[in-house]
Amino acid sequence: MRLEGTVAIICAALFLTAGAARGQFSQYTQPGTAAPGGARVTRETMAEAVSDARWQVGGLRLDPWLALRDVSWHDNPGGQPEGSGEPESDVAAVGGAGLRAYLPTGPDVTWVAYALPEYLWWDKQTDRRRLNGRYGAGAFAFFNRLTLEATGSRTERLSIVSSELPEQVNNRETSASVATSLRLGFSTAVFVEGAESQVRNLIDKDERAAGPDPVDPLDPLNLLDRDERRLRTGLSYEPRSRWRLQLGYEWTETDSLDDARNLSSKGTAPLVTIAYDGPKVDLSVEVQELSLEAEPGSELADTDVTTYSATLGADGNRLSASVYARRTLSLALADDFSHFETDLVGLTAGLHLGRRTDLTAFAETGQADFRSVAAALPGTPERQDDITAYGAELTMTLGSSVNLHLGGSQTEFDSNLPGQDRSLTVLSAGVSFGIGGEDPWTG
Repeated sequence: MRLEGTVAIICAALFLTAGAARGQFSQYTQPGTAAPGGARVTRETMAEAVSDARWQVGGLRLDPWLALRDVSWHDNPGGQPEGSGEPESDVAAVGGAGLRAYLPTGPDVTWVAYALPEYLWWDKQTDRRRLNGRYGAGAFAFFNRLTLEATGSRTERLSIVSSELPEQVNNRETSASVATSLRLGFSTAVFVEGAESQVRNLIDKDERAAGPDPVDPLDPLNLLDRDERRLRTGLSYEPRSRWRLQLGYEWTETDSLDDARNLSSKGTAPLVTIAYDGPKVDLSVEVQELSLEAEPGSELADTDVTTYSATLGADGNRLSASVYARRTLSLALADDFSHFETDLVGLTAGLHLGRRTDLTAFAETGQADFRSVAAALPGTPERQDDITAYGAELTMTLGSSVNLHLGGSQTEFDSNLPGQDRSLTVLSAGVSFGIGGEDPWTG
């Protein structure tokens, strides 16, 4: 109990300086992703990651990572709207090598660090070649009644940062987070989570493929540079090992960094989470009643909106499937709008073709409803974008630690406003060597 009390005091102190990697806005989620966010780290998943690490130096476990992570063809890497000129397709490749390190200190605490540098190569857009990477460190403690996570990370990668402009750009996210849960008895626990993140889009004249002048302060992607903070607290009830119910409250804050247009805001949201992790069926539902208020001088319109994320999955011997639905909030780039709400429903299916081969496919559809800025002029048109996406991926395990994937996806955005239709087709392949997947904490 003395050790647990000490850790609780340290945790409380950390909350004064740390806050969550996720804020009010979810700018882009990869199509076919049933449940945004990483896996829940537990004592069991951490112990498995430590035991699976390939190398051991004293008490330190090291897990090597080597991958040609993605070789992809993009039909429209600049995210140009249809009719704005013939987009120039290009081929990109991402490869790297690094290490994950695990240091258990006793049966309850594990220290984790990872350094996974990777190089981005473009065929035609040679000025956009650069060194990216994922770096982080954290501590995970699982005591009898108290659990604690404290992590920090920095990720630079090529990705789409807004569905409004599906352009492949380099971006950086730096985050620090702390989470704790204290069991109170009768299957209940109190939890607190806090984090802070910095989101920067690395767009300069050496990295932009299309669009406005990259040194122009009105470059629209600069509007998405922001600092976000989140604090969440509440009660968790787990009557059985597979069920979890959470009731809580969340405070969020977003500071916009672009001088040309301020989209800063703060928000509060009561929330409820229901989760079931069964041997064949999984269920996860989270609902938030978000009240969003603009900071002084911000153009963002005040709004009350219910956001949610729900997933139901079933796992058979050879066939698995899941259906999902979510509503998210995103900052808008167009001058007349401050943000938009995206409603999506989708289906994913997986087929086990053999001992080493799996095929997955997805399809999703939805719409994005845009909200006008606070001081919108009379006659500002309404905007709604219809979204359709589908794709498939084949994954093969070659040998004990070599994985190959081949895949492709097509995304269409059809807007009611002229000149805003856009699409993106991606064909990709990759191969990874060694133990470890894409999750930096549990391998």
